Amino acid sequence: MPDKQIEEEITFLTWDAPERIYTKRGKTYFRNLFTLLGMLAVVAIFFKEFLLAGVLAALGFLQWAMSSKPPRIARYSITTRGISAHGHTYEWEQLRDFWFAEHSGQVILHIDTKSLYPGRLYLPLGKVSKEEITRTLSDHIPHRQKAREDLVDKISVEISRRFPLE
Repeated sequence: MPDKQIEEEITFLTWDAPERIYTKRGKTYFRNLFTLLGMLAVVAIFFKEFLLAGVLAALGFLQWAMSSKPPRIARYSITTRGISAHGHTYEWEQLRDFWFAEHSGQVILHIDTKSLYPGRLYLPLGKVSKEEITRTLSDHIPHRQKAREDLVDKISVEISRRFPLE
């Protein structure tokens, strides 16, 4: 039997926060969203792109479903092995760097991973402070001061700026 030293897992920090970002939406938002998606679906059907029309309908339904019910509270923890979230432990070797961003009035911890899926972890902070997280994570992965924006981020920000639904 190989001589393996088993390291005991120690928890550095644990916090409870919602599973995802939640913003309560009004009737105006959904009326505008479904009108826009309906027009795009009609154009897609006109060009015989039935799959695209189905995807647009599915995205509209997903947005409605995610906005109609508040998320459950999840437990997040930082341990000697890595970060535990949603029943899965992401080991330190899988993680690249981290930074903070604010979305809908909530502070979100962004962690880039080395694997393709998930490429990035989004963890709401809840009541824990950014300084506490930074102090704990900085010993294991680099802290990025400025958010890394990819093409999808830039496009989504620009679309939401030009076409506000509320």
